[in-house]
Amino acid sequence: MIRSFLCSSFYSVFFSLNFSLIFTIVLPPAARAESESRDPAGIEALKRLPIQDSGRIKPLTTFALETLQLVYGRTSYKPLAKEGEAGKSDLRPRPALEIIMTWFLAPQFWDDQPIIELKLPALKEALGLDKTRDRFTPKELFTNDRIGLVIQELAAYRETKAKLNPYYQSVARLENQLGVYQAVKDASILRLIPPTVASVAATAAAKLKDPLSPTEPDRWRSVKEIDGSLKEKFATVAKSFVRALPGAEQSVGDSDGPTLSAAVADFQIAARAENSNLYPDGKDIAIEVHYEEFHPFRFAWILYVFSAIVMGIAWNRESRPDGKYLGRAAWALALIAFVIHTYGFGLRCYLTGRPPVSNMYESVIWVSWGTMLFAFFFEWKQKAKFVLLAGTVVATFCNIVADAVPHVLDSSLQPLEPVLRSNLWLTVHVLTISISYSAYFLAWSLGNFGLFFVARGDSAQSPRVEALTIAIYRCIQVGVVLLAAGTILGGVWADYSWGRFWGWDPKETWALIALLGYLALLHARLSGWVKNIGMLVGAVVAFNLVMMAWYGVNFVLGAGLHSYGFGAGGVEYVSAFVLANMAFVGYAYAMNRARLATA
Repeated sequence: MIRSFLCSSFYSVFFSLNFSLIFTIVLPPAARAESESRDPAGIEALKRLPIQDSGRIKPLTTFALETLQLVYGRTSYKPLAKEGEAGKSDLRPRPALEIIMTWFLAPQFWDDQPIIELKLPALKEALGLDKTRDRFTPKELFTNDRIGLVIQELAAYRETKAKLNPYYQSVARLENQLGVYQAVKDASILRLIPPTVASVAATAAAKLKDPLSPTEPDRWRSVKEIDGSLKEKFATVAKSFVRALPGAEQSVGDSDGPTLSAAVADFQIAARAENSNLYPDGKDIAIEVHYEEFHPFRFAWILYVFSAIVMGIAWNRESRPDGKYLGRAAWALALIAFVIHTYGFGLRCYLTGRPPVSNMYESVIWVSWGTMLFAFFFEWKQKAKFVLLAGTVVATFCNIVADAVPHVLDSSLQPLEPVLRSNLWLTVHVLTISISYSAYFLAWSLGNFGLFFVARGDSAQSPRVEALTIAIYRCIQVGVVLLAAGTILGGVWADYSWGRFWGWDPKETWALIALLGYLALLHARLSGWVKNIGMLVGAVVAFNLVMMAWYGVNFVLGAGLHSYGFGAGGVEYVSAFVLANMAFVGYAYAMNRARLATA
């Protein structure tokens, strides 16, 4: 194990790190600030160290962010204040890479830190834990007498093939958290060295003889598995990392040895020499590091917020001279946000080699992008400020949700499921059917705006309500064409993948229900059965069909052949959102009816 290896061969790493780690957490901020920039080039080099994880090669910093998010629930670690020392210790968040590296270098320290996130009260009760806490130490959980029992219950429940309820979802997450933490501690998950050319050839030959063999020819070796010069070079990286920690110069006192950047470069040369064909050249790694650090979608929603605020002000001041300039500023902010939004998609497409719509996170980001695209178009066609404002509201909402709930919407870059490995069908079916949701989402936002005006006193024939109704009708028309095309194309893909065009799978069924619901609304409007107010209400209420096809099938039903899109969590928030929205619809409709009755 890596712990015994480090203790026996490189005891000085542990010795220096333990003091450095304590120093890092308790040193006053003034002293810490002086050493915050120690060897930044080395830290940057370490970030870009390639690692094989979850079926792909990624930067070490990405692995650290995803691991800390899973185990701790955040992408940075916030040290706890020592009792009686509040205000004296530096409680600034520490980066994920620093934390993950120290997990296997100083496991005794981290075993006693509350870093395992556990929130479900029922599971805490089952384990006999304090319900007022949300994080527990690994030692508390590994030594818990009941942990084995709940994991056995999970295994038995999985055999029933039933969808995991919230309790068993939490047990499964806890099992994963403990497993990943232990794998980082013993370095078995730190796959930093590609297999040799001879090893790849031998494993591939064995795979041909026995196709059912679980061996993987391209599987990288972990730090736990290496020996010889590679082992020594990694130990040098570890020791150099310790010296590069903030404040290490005061606590370690050992300045001998290469810098971290030099140690990482030396290790990479040795790792690449094992198999230069499998070791990345660094270009894609650097692009992914840039993507992770730039946060394009977060940057985009911040600009969308500013655009919406400026647009709202311009709307109220359109009769004044500055109203026109404010409107142009709002357009400019929205366009800049849209460009950054598009840039983020471009980065994900480049890094994954596919359209970024394979999971719920990517779908939410894509739908918000499509909503802005339609908002720009209809704003340009109708010259009505509220359409772009409605689009920025949707884009802001979707991007905030995607950014705020990583435990529900996984933002990590993951390989495609086998059934999705066709960029042609992924593009023509999934992109088409999901961008139809964008048109419906814009119609939903416009419907809520219209009902807001109605609740404030606008009549069904007011210019604003008339213009909103026309915009909603156009949005739904676009959505119906795209949803119909996407559903038909999905049937063709299903015939290609599963051998049948239509099988009443829950995803297929709800896509059809949504399509028929919006078709009914269009026909009712065309025939005169539904007037302006009815169109506003219909745009909001019908969007619940999209919510069911988009979110409900994957996160509530969790059944069918579209299992690659399944997820868990957020049901209570989505339900509350829908109920609140329906209550608002009822209120606006009742206000309009009361006004008509007294007219």
